[in-house]
Amino acid sequence: MMVVMVDLEVLVRAEVSRFVTTTDVPGVAVAVAAGGLVVNAAHGVLNVDTQHPVDWKTLFPIQSITKVFTATLVMQLVDAGLIRLAAPVQEYLPEFHTQDLEASAKITIEHLLTHTGGFEGDLWEPTTSNSNALDRFVRDLVANADQYHRPGAVFSYCSAGFGVLGRLVEVVRGITYEEALRTFLLVPLGVERVAFSASQALAFATAIGHVRADPSSPLAPTHEWALMPPSNPAAGNQLAMNARGLLALGKMFLSEGVAPNGERLLSRASATQMLQPYIKHRSRPGTESWQGLGWRLPRPGLAEHGGGAPGVAALMTIAPDRDVAVVVLTNSDAGGALAGQLSNALLFELAGIEPESAPAVPASDRLVSDAAPYRGVYLSRQTQFDVSSGRDGRLWLTEQPLNEAAAMHRIEGTEARAARNEIRPNGDGTFSVVAGTQVTRLVSFLDPAPDGAFRLFAGERVALRRNDPQTSPSWVGGNA
Repeated sequence: MMVVMVDLEVLVRAEVSRFVTTTDVPGVAVAVAAGGLVVNAAHGVLNVDTQHPVDWKTLFPIQSITKVFTATLVMQLVDAGLIRLAAPVQEYLPEFHTQDLEASAKITIEHLLTHTGGFEGDLWEPTTSNSNALDRFVRDLVANADQYHRPGAVFSYCSAGFGVLGRLVEVVRGITYEEALRTFLLVPLGVERVAFSASQALAFATAIGHVRADPSSPLAPTHEWALMPPSNPAAGNQLAMNARGLLALGKMFLSEGVAPNGERLLSRASATQMLQPYIKHRSRPGTESWQGLGWRLPRPGLAEHGGGAPGVAALMTIAPDRDVAVVVLTNSDAGGALAGQLSNALLFELAGIEPESAPAVPASDRLVSDAAPYRGVYLSRQTQFDVSSGRDGRLWLTEQPLNEAAAMHRIEGTEARAARNEIRPNGDGTFSVVAGTQVTRLVSFLDPAPDGAFRLFAGERVALRRNDPQTSPSWVGGNA
């Protein structure tokens, strides 16, 4: 598809205008690369109180998209012959372990890159904001993490694993994670406008997240700019940049590892390997979604990674075979839907990639033959899941934030509310979460124990049955 600059600018601005008028998002910044051209678009304000307009320079928190940067830093170490993907993490970080010492010895670097390490991934308790943050993260938090399943068995989103990878980069390079990211990626990519903390963000025009204290309240800025502690920068706790800066990373993968200045930052083999499917996701309705090395592969021809925290949402998507990359950064919870809509529209216009169709809602009479094995309370560190059934045999899933997730609501200025939705069997071992007339995601019940009880896979994470004394998390009943 032949793209000229003026056409690309008109298209991007038209699509932004089309979608932002129907969404609850104060500000959005978009950057698009297509056929060697790059354009930006911006709309709205970075803070509804200050009314300062968003422009191409505005920084937004990118949250978990940072994991792609971390994965790339790790693959640079592979290219340099300093580490091996198949090697146990303990070969380079002897201090690394979870509560399960036997399983810990088997966890490889590849397991961490693909979210298959098997341990609790949402360790949001603060440690320190100093240069030893990742060292303390590994020694103080990961060392006490529960091991939910054997390494390599199940995809379960694990930010803590990327904290370990960030510490690995520090040890092998002999510098801090921030120094490594600036030296080996940001500087050669030409990314200058970047903040690793709230104090650094003050040097720029930086967007703040927006939430509603309750459904009837107006959008308001969160009480603090950074809701995540600085303890795990490698997973994306506080990194912020503008859309064009983030797009530079996506463009590098379109060029198979080459920076805009012509410098090769990643071998062609490693750039390609990061985009290969390793393990299938379980939570995307009606798709063949897989996990690569750092990257998510939502469907053939695409790679992406999203980032979100209360009040902010971001998405970077690349279509390597079509030479197209799209970045959307927003400052509202509703920004996740906007980012998906904008990205889908632009990918269709520029690359001919059809958007995913909405998943079909299972018929209301789809029921399990016996609800008893599913009923119960399941726990991850940040969420309690209650599975119940009515007299009609329907299954219901109630989700309640716990621990740091609940505290985060207080910090942002909202209440931690429970969400209750029906779940209906799809006939393939998965269940659709039905909210109103739509399917929002899938959940699964994994590996029944001898008594018939399951583990729950929800929110892309494994949650353990609370009434199983052999596997109940160590923090159950606590208020960490």
